[in-house]
Amino acid sequence: LDNVELTHPHADHYSGLKYVFANIPVTNFYDTKMDNTGTSADEALRATASQKGFNVIYPRAGDAFSWGNAAVKVFNSCPEPVSSGDGNVINDCSITLKVTYQNTSMLFTGDAEADVEATMISKFGTDLKSDVLKVGHHGSAYSSSQPFLDAVQPKAAYIEVGHNNYGHPTPSTLNRLNAMGIKVYRTDQDGTQEYSSGSDEKAED
Repeated sequence: LDNVELTHPHADHYSGLKYVFANIPVTNFYDTKMDNTGTSADEALRATASQKGFNVIYPRAGDAFSWGNAAVKVFNSCPEPVSSGDGNVINDCSITLKVTYQNTSMLFTGDAEADVEATMISKFGTDLKSDVLKVGHHGSAYSSSQPFLDAVQPKAAYIEVGHNNYGHPTPSTLNRLNAMGIKVYRTDQDGTQEYSSGSDEKAED
């Protein structure tokens, strides 16, 4: 894998990387400097990345990269050392980036919440506009605020979610998406999703 990103150190976002790091060569590993004080698993994962010699990159808001023919712009991250056991604080360190390929743009938000969404709107405005939105925080009530959706204006939205006790995705978030006519795809209902750039059919099982 040329590029692997850990949005933030919550287990539901990094547990699968244990297998990846053990079995698949990785060139660049994009990470935040947020330390989750509630666990040592994130530290162990990062130690593995270091031991294997991955090129570890801590992107900053405003950074731009090229991943092959794809253009990548970063809107949020925590590139300076910080630690917390507060889930909301950790969520707000999510690397948020926009990938543009073949005139199609996709915005990946991690679990960034509404306060960070407001900051990104203030800093980047119309740069947030994307064809596809990976819905923040599994469709929770704390993300995908109306001002943020107004800025992004996605045609399709993907919610990565499984069985949970949090009520994700919440009716309020789904209502906002539906009211804007955004086509919503959910992994809990539609299974594993695939997006093809330039395709009218946005999702496939």
